[in-house]
Amino acid sequence: MSSTLSTLRNVVIAGASVAGLSAADALRQGGFDGSITILSDERTVPYDRPPLSKELLAADGEPAAVELRPQDHYAAHELDLRLGHAAAGLDIDRRYVVTSDGAALPWDAVVIATGSRPRPLLTTSGAPLPVLRTMADLVHIRDGAARYGRVTLVGASFIGLEIAASLRRRGVPVTLFGAAELPLDNVVGPEVAADVRDLHDAHGVDLRLGALVTAVEGAPGDYTLRLSDGTTHRAPFVVAGVGVEPNVEWLLGSGVVLDGGVACDAAGRTNVPGVWAAGDVAAYDHPLLGARVRIDHWTSAGQQGRHVAGGILSGTATPFTSVPYYWTDQYDRKFHCYGRRLPEDEAFVAEGSLASGEYLVLYGSDGEFHSVLSSGRERSLRGYRKLLERRGTWADALELAGGNLQSAHA
Repeated sequence: MSSTLSTLRNVVIAGASVAGLSAADALRQGGFDGSITILSDERTVPYDRPPLSKELLAADGEPAAVELRPQDHYAAHELDLRLGHAAAGLDIDRRYVVTSDGAALPWDAVVIATGSRPRPLLTTSGAPLPVLRTMADLVHIRDGAARYGRVTLVGASFIGLEIAASLRRRGVPVTLFGAAELPLDNVVGPEVAADVRDLHDAHGVDLRLGALVTAVEGAPGDYTLRLSDGTTHRAPFVVAGVGVEPNVEWLLGSGVVLDGGVACDAAGRTNVPGVWAAGDVAAYDHPLLGARVRIDHWTSAGQQGRHVAGGILSGTATPFTSVPYYWTDQYDRKFHCYGRRLPEDEAFVAEGSLASGEYLVLYGSDGEFHSVLSSGRERSLRGYRKLLERRGTWADALELAGGNLQSAHA
């Protein structure tokens, strides 16, 4: 047994997220036989969230949550999963995590994996509009769509677009408001964003782009949206998808530095010895991107949870260098992306064509290769992912593409 394992007896994981559960599993797999307590703010066994806006919202019949682990997994691995017991405070001097029911849990190491939540959009009376994060939210949106017959979405984010696609698959009329002229323009660039716009237009979504919603008045059955151009829009049921924010309020005053999330180094260590962060809540220094980032994507969360567990067990600070990855399902299309597009990047089509809806697009600038995005060309991603991992240049990407690149502007 290593010296670290011999002195480590109590680990508290705040958040039963994919990052938190991945950390717990990696601790057990790494030989840790001490106490692992996992705190969850929900009263149901942890479930996967990406399916909520994808297949579950679109499915017929009663939706069933996709559990992250079988229910017997926790007992089998001696994981003390406390449902309905959220982390409420962190005492770094006496080394306790305080829970929402008033318990004080001793810790030798803490993994902060409390994730993020949808940014609220309030009506003028202060009532929050529905969002999609939990199974209860999913049921509420499905019931609202069935009761009122049509849905208005505020926000052309990934979640907003996925909700729109799923509702259209159910035959529900959808109006979608987005502040930008093109959906996801800042993420995928104008060329791919135009294809995303056309995809939703072809499926009958009433797109209102370049329209900033400045206020929402009313209540379910009779909402009025006020827009920046002075016009209004009436809607019986409105759902918000205007981004997310990290769950860090419970750490205020704890001594843990907060900076757009839980500030941590490339290994996931916070400024407080023994306190680590992983997943959506972690704002960490990414060695490949050369910047502090907070990545709100499922795959990265699981990888980072396992990486942090390795650091706790070894007592080392190995940088987490995984290339950011996300995917989104919209109608019959699947978009996959590795890396991160920068605002100044140019886009080039390496395979297929934007007009066909099946393509592979590379992003880069100043001789640097930053990102690759696929729509229907997933098999080609692996080589580019490896290239991003080793910080390959634009010349390397061009060679991998066989020199066959066309400007996406064409």
